[in-house]
Amino acid sequence: EVEKLVREEFFDIPVLIEIARCESQYRQFNPDGSVLRGIINPLDVGVMQVNEHYHLEASEHLNIDIYTLKGNMDYSRVLYEQSGTTPWNASKECWLV
Repeated sequence: EVEKLVREEFFDIPVLIEIARCESQYRQFNPDGSVLRGIINPLDVGVMQVNEHYHLEASEHLNIDIYTLKGNMDYSRVLYEQSGTTPWNASKECWLV
């Protein structure tokens, strides 16, 4: 279900679909319902692994909730429009094809 929504949301930016695959395996939440957090950096959250330290305040300023699937994808689109794929450079080897 999440993968389908990611593919629909980012049909116009296919690299973000690949980034979601690499960053979270298309998961927003853990089986217990808690938001997915990064293994290496627990400040990375959700399907697109948006980093709270760098982006929580800006996302809140835009009234985007990065802890929801929609909000995580919406803010990732904003990030992509501002910075391209740079915010996800840590996983570049996985999604750069």
